[in-house]
Amino acid sequence: MALIGFKNTHNQDVYINPAQVLYVTPFEEGVSIVAMAITSTGGKPHALYVRGSAELVQQKLGAALR
Repeated sequence: MALIGFKNTHNQDVYINPAQVLYVTPFEEGVSIVAMAITSTGGKPHALYVRGSAELVQQKLGAALR
């Protein structure tokens, strides 16, 4: 299991297991939402807001799965 490091919107390091990612979507310029295969309050997927475009985040996560 390879964890991929990102910076969240508070400039803190967060690490994501690519195998647990449901989807990546843009939020605003330079910020993406990564939805995880774990639930948060209300049964919705847990979401992380990370720095980087959705394409960059997807590319970084996809490279780890190869």
